Amino acid sequence: MIQVTVHRIGLDQSSDQAVILLGDLTRTTFIPIWVRTSEATAIAIPIQGIQSPRPITADLVVKVIEEFGADVVMAVITDLKDDIFYASLVLTKDDELIEIDCRPSDAIAVALRKAVPIYVEEKVMAEAGITGDDSEIQ
Repeated sequence: MIQVTVHRIGLDQSSDQAVILLGDLTRTTFIPIWVRTSEATAIAIPIQGIQSPRPITADLVVKVIEEFGADVVMAVITDLKDDIFYASLVLTKDDELIEIDCRPSDAIAVALRKAVPIYVEEKVMAEAGITGDDSEIQ
């Protein structure tokens, strides 16, 4: 697995689309994941240090996980099939690892709220990764 961070969030003003650009820690390989603007907002909120006036879905997920006594360990972008990314949230409870299938945007939003690492499986990075240095990726 390759650890990544949210490098950039871009919005398409003409549609309800946004792109989340995940970059490896060397900032040489990036993965663009297209999402709706509401999912991009859920990811942007913790990055910008904004507190939502009311809990959004990612906040609810974090609260439910905590109330059940589990901890978020990491988010993993696990697969790419037919141009659709797949992800898992990895939790731990009572020394047991629990993998929960979810959308990448949800996994990223929760991971950012809990300040846990985000990873991409090597096969996904090889298939969907865009290479270039930080200044070349717009």
